[in-house]
Amino acid sequence: MGHRSLAIALACLLVGIPLPGATAPLGIVTQSSKGHLSTSDASAGATIYDGDRLLTDAGGVLRLRIGASWLYLPGQSDVTLHGATTGALADLSGGSLVFSSALASAMEIRAREARIRAAGNVPTVAQITVVGPKELRVTARRGALELTYRDETERIPEGASYRVLLDPSPDDIPPAINGRGPGSWPGTPPKHAGKVDRKLLLVAAAAGAWVTAWAIHEKVESPDEP
Repeated sequence: MGHRSLAIALACLLVGIPLPGATAPLGIVTQSSKGHLSTSDASAGATIYDGDRLLTDAGGVLRLRIGASWLYLPGQSDVTLHGATTGALADLSGGSLVFSSALASAMEIRAREARIRAAGNVPTVAQITVVGPKELRVTARRGALELTYRDETERIPEGASYRVLLDPSPDDIPPAINGRGPGSWPGTPPKHAGKVDRKLLLVAAAAGAWVTAWAIHEKVESPDEP
């Protein structure tokens, strides 16, 4: 590298301008306790890039600012972040996350091949939990959500919480719904209960598991907090 090129590179580094061909950062870690960024311990101020994996130990927490969105990871969660054309994609492979965004295109969550995003450009806060290989728990705390799996899409209204069953088998459907005999679905019947050949089945559920994560999220979001 010539002296002129070296001088330009050093100047760019000093003022924080990305070098030509360098990968732009996706976001930043704003809070970490028992959190990990790829193979290292995560700390507040750490920069997040496309492809970075973030994990939390039991009892841990990570809070991230990703462009125009926030992500909150409680303990025992596993997320890989990717850049997208208009925002970011968070690939949730284990545990839970809470996301907040005011733009539908700013953040999309992928979990077990299902994709969840804000249904519109309004302030939206939601929690997604991986329950099993073919089951999620999705809660729309504020704003509605759009959930897509394969070629099927469902809308989750504000304030609703659902068990999301992916590729449900006949054994996943109670007898009263699949016509195999007497029985009933506990609580509210699932959406499209009569269509047992669907790839995506939503079953209304209580949002009790939300409380702890949301209380912490509100605390760190409060302007009164240092």
